[in-house]
Amino acid sequence: MSCSFVPDPVPRFLEKIPENSYLFIFRGKEILMTVSGKIPTSDVPLPSPVLCVGKIGDICCLGADPLPPEKLDGKFEYKEARLVLHGMDESMRYAASRARELVLWRKTHRFCGKCGTLLTEAAHDEGLVCPSCSSIYYPQLAPAVITAVRNGNRVLLAHNRNFKGNVHSLIAGFVEAGETVEQAVVREIREEAGIEVRNVRYLYSQSWPFPNSLMLGFVADYASGTPTPDGTEIDHLDWYTRDTIPEIPAKGSIARRILDEIFSLDA
Repeated sequence: MSCSFVPDPVPRFLEKIPENSYLFIFRGKEILMTVSGKIPTSDVPLPSPVLCVGKIGDICCLGADPLPPEKLDGKFEYKEARLVLHGMDESMRYAASRARELVLWRKTHRFCGKCGTLLTEAAHDEGLVCPSCSSIYYPQLAPAVITAVRNGNRVLLAHNRNFKGNVHSLIAGFVEAGETVEQAVVREIREEAGIEVRNVRYLYSQSWPFPNSLMLGFVADYASGTPTPDGTEIDHLDWYTRDTIPEIPAKGSIARRILDEIFSLDA
């Protein structure tokens, strides 16, 4: 049985990579891999101090800044992180997501938002502390909802202008200030698809660290209206059955997990 990832409650930077380790290095939406398709370990040239974010068994899970091109040396290459993360087991994906988010958060939150002083590490948790005014800062997540709208045996699928090819997926969007997640579901579907839904039910969640999203999966029932793409984000949408389903997201994504379950695609 594989070991679960145990997050370190007090992440710290290390000057030396422990021999028994996984190193998660992201460059934008890419992740560093060995040319044989593995997560790098202690043989990576040290790009900078590494951040210890937890362990899988006795293996340290580390995050670091991107490795410069001259350090790749034919042994490493950057690959599309979406595909790599979707292929990981739950523990590795958890570790990679935590590493990505905490490294980026520390790079983009170096100074106190109240007085401008350089922040320091908190003593007992993952926060950053202002030594001048004592303000404390913690990583902030951006919750987003993704929803399967059901109408009998049909599900509403949409093509976003940013999707590759003809991939269709579920309606999704960020939770806005003051909203509950259920209200966000109703609003996003109304704005992007022009219909009303009812009976919103939570399913499960998935971390998506680009840069700091938490995807919350829902299913809702169609109530009224004619599906109409908003023309801004969505350029096509329609109702689909198991027999007419178009190209959909890859396995490992929360959208695919929801659709697999609704349509029994693995059956």
